[in-house]
This record gives sequence, C-alpha cells and structure tokens, in this order.
Amino acid sequence: MMNLAGTTFRAVANSTHGTINIQTEMRFTSDDDIVIGNYSGGTVITGHVLGKRLGEAEMDMLYQSANISGEIQAGKAHARFALDQEDQMHMYLDWQWLTGDQSSGQSEWLLV
Repeated sequence: MMNLAGTTFRAVANSTHGTINIQTEMRFTSDDDIVIGNYSGGTVITGHVLGKRLGEAEMDMLYQSANISGEIQAGKAHARFALDQEDQMHMYLDWQWLTGDQSSGQSEWLLV
C-alpha cells in the first residue's frame, strides 16, 4: 500500500446511520505503523483519526468527530485499500459507532 501521509480521500458512499457525505474529505498527515488523519466537510465540522496498519492494504482505526447538529461522536473502523479497474485508489470502511446507537455500516472513499 502507498504511503498515506499527504493524501486526501473524499467520501463517495455511506450507510444510513453514518454522518459523512460526499462533501467530507479525510486528510492523512502521518503514516508509519501508526496513521494519523483529520476529516471535515458536509455534516462534519471536525474529526480526527488514529489508525494502525495491519499489513499492506488494511488498517484498524478509531475516530472522533463533532457534527453540525452539535453532537460529539466516536467510532471504530476496519479499512481496506484497493485499486479499481481504472487504477484509482479506494478506501473501504466497515465502521461502528462507539457512542449513541452503536450502529454499524460501510463507507467508500476515493483518493483525490
């Protein structure tokens, strides 16, 4: 997997109980065994990600965010990275809220 430091992914799809939308972008600022990132846009005022790589194309992550409804939320996700047929990098998240209703879902992100 590529080095994520300095990359930006934009959300392209999300499950019903998620708060991100197609205006949300996630920017990774550090990549080693531990990955650090921030996200914002759309319904998310600010969010932070802390991830741990699990090999070449996967990582586990914890995230927290504040949204435009005034809520502070936290969750966890398992990320998979894959190239599509046009060699565009995608990040697929299987996520679950650790706060609120603790629902789960999936989201898809595209490298921009």
